[in-house]
Amino acid sequence: MSLIESLPPRPLEPQELTSLNRADAFDLVVAVEDDGPARSLLFATDAWVKGAAYQEDAGWSVVETVTVDGGTERIEGLQACEEAILSFRNDENEE
Repeated sequence: MSLIESLPPRPLEPQELTSLNRADAFDLVVAVEDDGPARSLLFATDAWVKGAAYQEDAGWSVVETVTVDGGTERIEGLQACEEAILSFRNDENEE
C-alpha cells in the first residue's frame, strides 16, 4: 500500500496525525498548518522526506519527494517539501 492509499479520503484530525507519528513506517509526520484538520503533511524516514497535500476534488497527492543521503540532510528535505506544498497551495488558490 502506498503512502497516499494509506491516508483517509479527507484532511487528518490531530489524533490521526499523532497515530501516524507512532507508526513504525515513519520517523516523523507533521502538519504544515498550525490549526484545524491537516491538509498538508510532511512525512520523513531515514531515506526520504515527502510532502503531501489534500484537495477536495482530487484527494491526497505527493507534491514533493526528497531523498535523504550524504548530500542532503533531513532538515533540508523538510524545508524543500514545505516550500513545494506552500507553492502548490498558492497555485491552487489562484485557480
